Amino acid sequence: MSRSTARSWSTARTLSDLGNLTARWLEGDLATLAGGAYRGGPDEETGPLVPVLAALNRSGHVTFQSQPGSDGPAFDGRRWRQRAAVMCLTGTEGLQLLTRTAHAHGLLLAVHRTVRRGPVRDILATTWDGEAITSFGGKIPKSYVRLTYRGCHREAVRAAVDAHQVTLVDPVWGRDTVLWPALTEAFTLTR
Repeated sequence: MSRSTARSWSTARTLSDLGNLTARWLEGDLATLAGGAYRGGPDEETGPLVPVLAALNRSGHVTFQSQPGSDGPAFDGRRWRQRAAVMCLTGTEGLQLLTRTAHAHGLLLAVHRTVRRGPVRDILATTWDGEAITSFGGKIPKSYVRLTYRGCHREAVRAAVDAHQVTLVDPVWGRDTVLWPALTEAFTLTR
């Protein structure tokens, strides 16, 4: 990680700061995410989602994982299916907004906190030739959150550890036309 990028991440103090820096990375303004992960920008499939993901990050949330919906052949010709999904860290207001959005649009919802014990809801989000590949919504342990934001100020790391972990998943395989417009609508209504 370059010194200027490391310096940018080290100045973050809040969840909003982490979100703004993540938005800058999504848009190509920062070369690396916090902790040195994901050099060179998001995956190619994320390109069309950058505007809504950047807006989500700038509205006080921090995206941790996302994928578009798709259904078609994989590199080897076998069927690759994805549900549109996003997982983010957020505060109490963000939790309420995302919960309302999930219910209003019929999206699957999982909510966790690293500081609380309880059942974990994993939502299958990717299959390859019928085999489970990726799940969203699992509880991210404190140690992983701390590792992800290493190099950031301890206040920002604490905010990330204490945040609600909220996942929204479109229940329909391959559909990419409900989750992202729903999130865009939610941000438009809260401005």
